[in-house]
Formats: sequence, C-alpha cells, structure tokens
Amino acid sequence: MQKNIFFAFLLLSLSSLFWSGNFLTGKLAFNNDLSPFKLSFFRWLLAFIILLPFTAKEIFNNFSIYFKNIFLLILLSILGIAIFNSFTYISLRTTFVINSSLMTSITPVLIIFFSWLIFKVKTTSIQFTGIFLSLFGSFCIVLKGDLDNLFNLHLIPGDIWMFIAVFCWSLYSVLLKKIDKKLSQLATLQIMIFIGLIFISPFYFFESLNEGFYPKKNIDYYMIFYVSIFAGVVSFFFWNKGVLLIGPSRAGFFLHLIPIFSSIWAIFFLNEIYSSFHIIGAIFIVIGIILANIKKGYNEKNYKI
Repeated sequence: MQKNIFFAFLLLSLSSLFWSGNFLTGKLAFNNDLSPFKLSFFRWLLAFIILLPFTAKEIFNNFSIYFKNIFLLILLSILGIAIFNSFTYISLRTTFVINSSLMTSITPVLIIFFSWLIFKVKTTSIQFTGIFLSLFGSFCIVLKGDLDNLFNLHLIPGDIWMFIAVFCWSLYSVLLKKIDKKLSQLATLQIMIFIGLIFISPFYFFESLNEGFYPKKNIDYYMIFYVSIFAGVVSFFFWNKGVLLIGPSRAGFFLHLIPIFSSIWAIFFLNEIYSSFHIIGAIFIVIGIILANIKKGYNEKNYKI
C-alpha cells in the first residue's frame, strides 16, 4: 500500500511537470500563429495514432464493457480532452501565464468540493490547512513575492476561458473514480481521445477555414509533438492512474506543483531570474501536499461507486 502511494506521488508530480510545459507551449503557439483548435486537434490525433497499436486489441476484447460505460466516457472526454485543453489554449491568446497559473491554483479546492458533492467525501481540518498552505505557495510564486502584483491583475476574456477549463478539469478528475477498474487505463484513454477528437473536429474545421488546415512552421510540429506525447498521452495516463491510486481530493494538491515547474521553464527557457520567492513558494506547496496526504481522517472507501 505504501509503495502504491509513493508511486502515485511520482506519477502525479510528473503530470504537473509536463502540464506546466503545456502552458508555455500554449503561449508559444499564440506567438507563432498556431491556432488553439488546430493545436488541440493535431495533439490528440497524433496521440490516437501512436496509441492505436497498443490498445486496439484491448478495446476490441472489452468493447461491451466500454459500451456499457459510454455515457460516462463521453462526459469525461468532453470535460478532459475537448474542453480543458482547447479552452486553455484559447485563454492564452488573451491572458498572461500568471493569470492562468492563478486559475489552476483553485483546482484542488474545486476537486474537494465536487468530491463532497458527488461522493460525500469529508475533508479534514488537516486537509484544509494543506489547501491554505499550498495555495499560499502558489500565489507566492505566480505573484513573484510581491502582493502589489495581485492588485494589478485584471480579468479579461482569457481568464474566463481558463476558469471554465479549470472547472471542467476538476469535475473530470472526480468523475474518474467512476470508471470500471477492470478496464485498461491506456485503452480507456484511447477511447476518450477518440471521442474528444469527434467533439473538437467541427471547431477545428471552422477555425481552419481562415487559418489553414495544416501546421505551417517546423516549430509548430515540435509543439504538437510535445503536447501530444508528454502533455497528452503520458501526463493523462499518469494523472488517471495517480487519481485511481490515492483519490481525486489528495491528487488535486499536486496541481500546485505547476507554478514551481512553470518557474523552472521560465528560468531556463525565458531567461527569468531565480529569486527567493521561488524557494519560499515551493516550500509551502510541498508542506501543503504532505499535510493533504496525511492518512488520518481520510478513507477511499468513502467513495460510493
């Protein structure tokens, strides 16, 4: 059991690492005129093609079980594959990365709310303390240790798009607990990618009437490769597995690692200066995650599946 918990921690940490790169890629896509739905469509199309040889047999053998869960899979695909990623890319066309990072910081709170609403999972006082500390750490990093930056933030359309994306991702993470545990994680992801592509395709088509149907630059292909493999297949598989191992409420706290990793991306690729607020924020985030995952008062059996 303890081994599974540490394994889940590793998977969830890597998911946050790869997703932090997704925000950087989304901003680079805007700077290089790669439109949101085109990036999202080719991201999942490439992921689908890569996974197909490894999942086709599993899907065929368990088709009846997947069909039995089809409505849940459609809902998860719309929330996690179609809306979350596409809306994130749309948001980064009109908002700043700092605003998007602030939005992702409320995800664990929403996950705990949906866990209580859907599965009646109770949250302990220790978990609430973990929420506060990890939120404080996230704000410390994204505000660069200066409270004045909070008052200089202005809500713009991109922030609204990002809030909807975060709302959908939180609900997606909680509903993952309803998936039949007999199903292969990789094959289930493949099904969700296929359904997600169906919902993304019309928007990609209409967007491409003006933007063109194919990527135009070499950097476009590099970005698609990254978000498809690392921020797509790998991170989704790791996240889904981690959620099933320790539950959505505890897993949600690992999303607070995104500001830490985003700062690392910025330092190495955007030449931003490493500052003390990075260390302070990281310390509070890690402490918050540890407190949130203290076993006392938490029982996965509280989930009514």
